[in-house]
Amino acid sequence: MFVLCKVSSKLPVFINKLQHLKYSTRTAAWQISSYGGLEELQFNDNVKVPVLKPKDVLVEMKAVSVNPIDVAMLGGYGNVVLNTLRQAESCSMESNVEFPLILGRDFCGKVVAKGPGVDNLKLDDIVYGVIEPHKQGSFSKLILANSSLVHRKPSNISDVEAAGVLYTGLTAWSALQITAALGLIYSRDKRVLVLGASGGVGTIAVQLLKAWEIEVVATCSEQAKELVNSLNPNLIIDYNEPDSMHDIAGAGPYDVILDAAGIPLDQINSYLPFLKTGKFSKFVTLRSPFLKNTDSLGLIPGLIQNAVDLLKSNFQSGELCKTNTIRWGFFMPIPYAVKEINKFIESGLIKPVIDSTYTFCDLPKVFEKVQQGHLRGKIIVQAESKA
Repeated sequence: MFVLCKVSSKLPVFINKLQHLKYSTRTAAWQISSYGGLEELQFNDNVKVPVLKPKDVLVEMKAVSVNPIDVAMLGGYGNVVLNTLRQAESCSMESNVEFPLILGRDFCGKVVAKGPGVDNLKLDDIVYGVIEPHKQGSFSKLILANSSLVHRKPSNISDVEAAGVLYTGLTAWSALQITAALGLIYSRDKRVLVLGASGGVGTIAVQLLKAWEIEVVATCSEQAKELVNSLNPNLIIDYNEPDSMHDIAGAGPYDVILDAAGIPLDQINSYLPFLKTGKFSKFVTLRSPFLKNTDSLGLIPGLIQNAVDLLKSNFQSGELCKTNTIRWGFFMPIPYAVKEINKFIESGLIKPVIDSTYTFCDLPKVFEKVQQGHLRGKIIVQAESKA
């Protein structure tokens, strides 16, 4: 630990090698100083711009998106694990390394500075990117990000569209490619059920699956059918219809069921009979108790409880004897996934879905809307136009 700290203390040596445009050493951002409700979101126009590391870029914000994880983190969700990661990165065991905290995960903007180790981006590039949850986020006029998770914006999408892609995109990609292991097998003969296909993760998941030439059955409400149909799934089922479970069963069986709707954990078993038997099929939920357990029990007891919960759900379901498993999906910061998603956007196979747009000063209103749920794609917050 001492050696790491000693190395990091030499970072100012790189300052004179930074490439940068003219920018202020202070910026404006939305911060929180404690966990709680919307009242904790405070606008601060005198935030110190952090020092860039060799692989970092500094981006002048054009647009950002608000994800459900941002609303959850406002209330303290995940703070035990995330704060442990912050302490490890800062070489400090102090409990206050998390505050003041800037939330926000994905963004679009212009590169105004870059570290000496950044070769894939140039100054003035319009880029889009994503920031890991334990780091200072994107609700800032100047955003610091690791260049491996930043890419030049494709010319066929707008700044607003680009700002809403990568957090949900990497969540969907990781759940399907890593957790569901679709990246490890020949996928063209596979069939996947996406629950909640009209939300931020669901819209990207459907498009990723179609780009991989996988058959997709999507569920959504009647009001969202037109939107989901534009994503070109093989079949759409209205989950509010009385016979929806019968229809889902009739369209199966499935190699993978992705729960992008966040159904209660005690309802998962009702979907398990729809999985293929003897084919190592998987039910992947994005609503795992992983961070909730560590928040309530502490780091080590919480991790132990997570192992118990996952094993228990698999044994009690009886799916293991059919070679099927229940798995938990998560956002994973994978640079290759950023490149593949970018390739699909450039080729027109992925089109970001936007619910609505707001201005930066209205961020608390956006949190309130995200809190209410039932969104059609992503909500984007744009920087105010310069006078």
